[in-house]
Amino acid sequence: MLDSDEITSALGYKDLGFRPRESRFCPSVVNAWYSQCIPGSNPPTTPTSTTSSPPTTPTGNPTQPGSDRPYGTLVTGCSVPNTIAITFDDGPYTWTSQLIDSLNAANVTATFFVVGQVYGCIYDYADVLKKAYNSGHQIASHTWSHKDLTGQSASGIQTEISRLEEALKKILGIRPKWLRPPYGGQNSNVLSTLGGLKYKVVTWNFDTEDWNGLSVSSSQSKFNSVGSDPKIIPLAHDALQSTATQLGPWIAQWAKQKGLRAVTLSECLGESIPGGQYDLVGGAGPRDSTWRC
Repeated sequence: MLDSDEITSALGYKDLGFRPRESRFCPSVVNAWYSQCIPGSNPPTTPTSTTSSPPTTPTGNPTQPGSDRPYGTLVTGCSVPNTIAITFDDGPYTWTSQLIDSLNAANVTATFFVVGQVYGCIYDYADVLKKAYNSGHQIASHTWSHKDLTGQSASGIQTEISRLEEALKKILGIRPKWLRPPYGGQNSNVLSTLGGLKYKVVTWNFDTEDWNGLSVSSSQSKFNSVGSDPKIIPLAHDALQSTATQLGPWIAQWAKQKGLRAVTLSECLGESIPGGQYDLVGGAGPRDSTWRC
């Protein structure tokens, strides 16, 4: 069994020496993934939340039967032929809404692994979450504050999970069944704990390396080198402006031109919709005094 450092080395996702060449916005909450800064020309503006209506049943993905993966499962790639599951981590954020518009225009769906409080407060982006959900994109957990779960106790993992669950219940009325561990960090203890909390776990089998300062064109070259039916789950980050505005929309078009269906994670695994994605727990409503980080 690989330990956390060995997993980091093997997957090549955690380079603490990364310093992007472009100008950077440094948030108050640090995250080693981006060397504590988000590439971008200007500090983002926190959106003004509105009291929009509660989310509706998503229309982008019709209800469909399927075979759901058991809790505690670790998945790295798609299983349904000719599918790709485009995934975005660390949002919702300033540029996520624009990315959703681009994906919707291309008539593709993606999966958003959301956090509670890293580069902003999830409650301040409630309308963005509702927009993604109501458009048929899958919402999944990336924990509350992006801690490496391999360094957490069982109770620490549960806290990271439950805080985000509470927010998603208030905003969307759902409890996600899929989780991507921060940094991809997982081991037998993490998988066992998450399985007990009724989560399925996914990492990736294709890394855009947007987090590592790879240019959009270099990421595109990586996509252009894959085979005809790669069944990939690409790792990307909507917290990065270049990914949300350039790379993400390009991936959607690339998949269509390659004859692949860009679908949600559960769809690319042949799971039922929405049963494989969520527990529909209800409780969604307008903002109140408890909507704070």
